Amino acid sequence: MKVRARNLTAQESRVVEILYDDWRDLLRCSTIDQAMERAGVSFSQQSRLRIAEFLRRDPAAVKLMRWDLAAYVLTNEEKLFARLILRTAPSLGLIPNPDDLSPPSADWSSAGVPRWLETLEWMGFLRQSLGGYELAPDHTRFLYGIGFHFHEVDLPDRSERFNTNCATDFFIMTHRPTREHALAQIKAGRFPDTAGEGMSQKMIDAIRANYHRGNSTLAQSADYTSERAILNDACAWTHEPIRIAMDGGKITQVKPDGAWYLRGGG
Repeated sequence: MKVRARNLTAQESRVVEILYDDWRDLLRCSTIDQAMERAGVSFSQQSRLRIAEFLRRDPAAVKLMRWDLAAYVLTNEEKLFARLILRTAPSLGLIPNPDDLSPPSADWSSAGVPRWLETLEWMGFLRQSLGGYELAPDHTRFLYGIGFHFHEVDLPDRSERFNTNCATDFFIMTHRPTREHALAQIKAGRFPDTAGEGMSQKMIDAIRANYHRGNSTLAQSADYTSERAILNDACAWTHEPIRIAMDGGKITQVKPDGAWYLRGGG
């Protein structure tokens, strides 16, 4: 799909094209920075926000995005940072000195903090106050749907990264029995319970449409069961990174030791 917009450069238009192609896959919710990397475009804050503004207003993007715009604009580091702010901000909403927020286990450079704050303010999650930042009055709207959580798939041989909706999607892509079970459920017309907490209406509608069409949409979704794929995740209650590596459909690495994958969350 060719994107033509006078306010985007040719490179930025290519990034948008990659996003649109990805979002047609029910299992993908790739972010702007991930698409930039795949397009061979150096990350630029100005370019990222210009693309974000285009996506906010483009009817094609609005139709394809199944989650809030923040899920696609924020980097995974920024999502972790936003989650940390929520844990540390006092009841009045004023956040501490951002340079003091980084937990010891997180590999964050304080040099990135100003950009993260700028983006979170641009999104409307934060606002400036008393020479610092505070949570916006309606900041809780960012917690609906996928919120500030992410599940990143890394394909080393392809030099490709993208986010998926949940950890289960990763195993549908990389573990043949899980994939075949999902396809069998669709073929049998057994529609999963999607009305639980964390599901956006647009995601529910997309899943229902997939089931009404039979198993063709999921069957055409990317299949990485014969190659190496890595899931980069983060626990909902800490900033402890979680890494699961699959190779040829078999788990070859789990970090940290004892990490559990729980279907339905965790």
